[in-house]
Amino acid sequence: MFKLNKKYLLIALLIFGLSGCAERRVITINTSTIREAPRTIYHQPREERVREEILIRDNPNLVRRDIVPVPRNNPTVDIKSRERQSITTGLNGEIMERMPFPIEEYRALPRYGNSTVMGRVFLENSINDERIIKRGLKLYLNPVTSYSRQWYEQSYLGGYKMTRPDKRLFNYLKFTTTNQNGEFSFFGVPAGEYYIGVKLKCANECGYKTTKIIRVVKEVSVGYGTTEVELTKVVP
Repeated sequence: MFKLNKKYLLIALLIFGLSGCAERRVITINTSTIREAPRTIYHQPREERVREEILIRDNPNLVRRDIVPVPRNNPTVDIKSRERQSITTGLNGEIMERMPFPIEEYRALPRYGNSTVMGRVFLENSINDERIIKRGLKLYLNPVTSYSRQWYEQSYLGGYKMTRPDKRLFNYLKFTTTNQNGEFSFFGVPAGEYYIGVKLKCANECGYKTTKIIRVVKEVSVGYGTTEVELTKVVP
């Protein structure tokens, strides 16, 4: 048994010695030829911020009357059937020239109609709340054109004096007078847009020390049937 193991031991030593004498190879690695593998960069999605738009007009918290002053005269684009006070009293003493009379524009207006315009005229004294009603006041109904609009905006609203109107204008006006109750009526009016106005004198009953001429004008839309209008102004 010992002899057999000795035999195998000699064989193992012989093999180990031969492997130790074998030529060793050295492998050199050139690191300059090795390229770095591209790195994958992952971007996390950015969370979009939601823009909050505030509508000031619809936000009651931003339009508080104790913070933002609101004009008392309530300016509006629609001036139909609303009384507006004169803005100024004159153009430094000068007279404003009227535009040329647009004859073709007036010729296109209907001359006859089936509508009725009726209402009342009165002034209201702001001191004692008394209504001043006068009989025999002359009212006019003036179709809205570029010519009459210049007068309405510059003379009535602006307070400027203007040159005399073209005589042909009176062919397109309608006139009536008030009764003892300040009531009036226009008959046979074509449907359309009109300026209805009146001029009256008032003194002590209106709170003035001297007699003043007061004009009251409104822009009204006349449809088919009857249109009711109230011409009034608070004085003084």
